[in-house]
Amino acid sequence: MMTPGNRKSAIWRRSVFLVCMIGCFCAGCANYNVQTQRIKNYYERGDMQAAASYVATEADNHGEGKDAIVWRLEQGAVMRAAGRLVESNHAFDQAEEKINEYEESAKVRVSREALATVTNLKNLPYEGFAYDKIMMNTYKALNYLEMGDFEKARVELNRAYERQKDAIYINSKRIEKALDEGKKQNFNIDVDAVNNNSRFQSQFDRYYADLDQLKAYSDYVNPASVYLDGLFFMAQATGSSDLERARNSFERVRVMAGENKFFQQDLETLKQLINGRPIPATTYVFFETGLAPEREEIRIDLPLFLIIPGVPYVGAAFPELRYRGNHLSSLNVLHSGTKETTELLASMDAVVGREFKNELPIIITKTIIASAIKAAATYGAYSGVTNGGRNNAEAGFAVLIAGAIFQATMNQADLRTWTTLPKEFQLCRFPTPANRKIELESPSSGTKVPVTVDDGIINVVWVKSVNSNSPLLVKQFKLKE
Repeated sequence: MMTPGNRKSAIWRRSVFLVCMIGCFCAGCANYNVQTQRIKNYYERGDMQAAASYVATEADNHGEGKDAIVWRLEQGAVMRAAGRLVESNHAFDQAEEKINEYEESAKVRVSREALATVTNLKNLPYEGFAYDKIMMNTYKALNYLEMGDFEKARVELNRAYERQKDAIYINSKRIEKALDEGKKQNFNIDVDAVNNNSRFQSQFDRYYADLDQLKAYSDYVNPASVYLDGLFFMAQATGSSDLERARNSFERVRVMAGENKFFQQDLETLKQLINGRPIPATTYVFFETGLAPEREEIRIDLPLFLIIPGVPYVGAAFPELRYRGNHLSSLNVLHSGTKETTELLASMDAVVGREFKNELPIIITKTIIASAIKAAATYGAYSGVTNGGRNNAEAGFAVLIAGAIFQATMNQADLRTWTTLPKEFQLCRFPTPANRKIELESPSSGTKVPVTVDDGIINVVWVKSVNSNSPLLVKQFKLKE
């Protein structure tokens, strides 16, 4: 017969075993920031070939899994930075194929959603945000422009344009689906009651107030993509409809991006072209600088007693944007005895932040559902073992310990995001020098990189800087011969 001491010891052994099993289950669940660290290390020190080799292996390893899209996007960006344009577009094509599959499938995947609620939200497939899709097609267009394939570039710019038009509808439906998710799965959870709780709201405001300080662009619109659209359709116009599209794109960017003297110069050039005058030889310098935000995990207390009687505040994991610094704030371009400085075209911090803010209702709803299910399971197990009386107190205590550890390990935020996007796109334009000689100067170090501009009518010099210490990556192409 088991003595009370032996019974207590057995209970503790089972609890420790359960805790160890949970720990083993979660040991291989490294978050996305950890998984991508080696790529970022190569990328940030300018070793693009090493980054490309490593990301290709990792993207292939995740090729059919839930993280396939985000890894293919990373691969496409790194391959592009490494100058491997065909491989870059192949990776983007693979990402786009899966994105299209998700967009075309209207069926709710209940089993997959249910799995996420009992484990964590990062077990859902990464389906791509609107800014992912827009930048994917924009980068594909740029790759084709560098390869001299204007027709395929036109197709990709049209796709980016359509994605921006469709994004509001697609994302509004996703938010509606998330808000209805509790009812669909018979979890009648009052999300508003949690959101209106003063303790939850004060924590929420502390972590997310900075989202209101970001530059306000239109929902799901990237000014860099819109500007490139305008420039392409001005340079490669085949008729009046293309010129009108160019005008609309330039006007949209001017409204969104604010003061930038180069936008007005483009509109004046376009007006000359419409009136039958030729485009003067012009060089555009685009500057990608820094890195877009990452996501990191924070804990916010959820007042689950509003949902499940007897269950107190429970710490739940949420993602927070972490903005990355250490970037060149601008680029100087020296030509013909003068100096131009690039001006802001698009802040990817703002683009990503705006969509992240729009996504918060989805994130909050799914996190509340997931946390409530786990807390209810723990509370139910505790009630089940303690109903027999005082002798089961130790068992109940052990269940609470195991349940608390289970919730702590399984309530993990989804930190997946496209990490190799730039922080900003900048721009300057000027008449192409007669000797076609320019110098690119880093304002921080004074280092100058000489460039001989192509002999086209419209030349594009594309410069990338990952951080203030990394080398400038320079490429160019002719947008109009």
